[in-house]
Amino acid sequence: MTLDDICEFFDKNDKFLLTTHESPDGDGLGAEYALCSTLLDLGKKVRILNSDPISSKYAFFDQNKLIRTLGVDGDYPDDLSNWTLVVLDTEPTNIGSIADSVLNSCLDIVVLDHHSPKNILEYRSWLVPDSSSTCEMVFRILESMKVGFKKDVAVALYTGIVYDTGSFIYPKTQAGTFRIAEILVSSGAVPNEIFTQLYESKSKGALMLHSLVTSTMILHEKDRVSVQIMPRETLIASGADYDESQEIVNIPLQCAKVRVSVFLKENILGIKRCSIRSKGEVDCAAIAHSFGGGGHKTAAGFGFDKLFIEIQDEVLEAIRPYFS
Repeated sequence: MTLDDICEFFDKNDKFLLTTHESPDGDGLGAEYALCSTLLDLGKKVRILNSDPISSKYAFFDQNKLIRTLGVDGDYPDDLSNWTLVVLDTEPTNIGSIADSVLNSCLDIVVLDHHSPKNILEYRSWLVPDSSSTCEMVFRILESMKVGFKKDVAVALYTGIVYDTGSFIYPKTQAGTFRIAEILVSSGAVPNEIFTQLYESKSKGALMLHSLVTSTMILHEKDRVSVQIMPRETLIASGADYDESQEIVNIPLQCAKVRVSVFLKENILGIKRCSIRSKGEVDCAAIAHSFGGGGHKTAAGFGFDKLFIEIQDEVLEAIRPYFS
């Protein structure tokens, strides 16, 4: 599908169920909120339903309480077979516990994503891998539809763009990204307020968690590869929420010599995930794909069930050729 196809699709259809990936982040949440709020104003029936709850640090832009979690404060529409599922910021296999119900029951499925898919998608999709974020893609949709940008929409989109560009420093940040940011700021997004909400509102538990996890750091490949580990016990001991661990993977990259950072983590339920970040030499997406995950060249991840030491050795083995 093209941008024009997407705009026509939203114009001609009336019922949309929006969702994003497990452990939703600022980009996925901002994109679904902005799209939902705008389509509601156009008289459409729209509902956001995610598998995992929104982190407290993103709640500031959900001003109209549109973001709902299955089994917590949201449920499927009674006439689910008449609704189109719109998957944002991921592919349909990564939307968590709602997948079985919605993928088999919704009238249609459309994917909007700026990641490169692991496989050719069997669903209709608009994929823009060189876009800085899915929020940037949603901006382009709303701009093409000529619907304007309300303050709540501007705040949500700006939040997602800031999050997924690392505050406008990641490789996919382009001149067009700054043009979009300017329009969103002119529409009511306040940069310093959003930055404070995202990066200067940590809990005491988050600080403790950072300290405990960074103490596990071990460097490999002549100090060019960092590995950190966060077992469930560490998370509990810190008193932090799992989502407060998201930025820890970036800390080792502050060292000039470290080229890639690997973060192995476990949530309170014992679900394990590996996050990988690099400065460009290592293709994180390629490595994540080999383990069934996905992402970008400089930022990717995947889930796993093995012992930490086992997956650590396998990931290091996958990274080693880049430094041989």
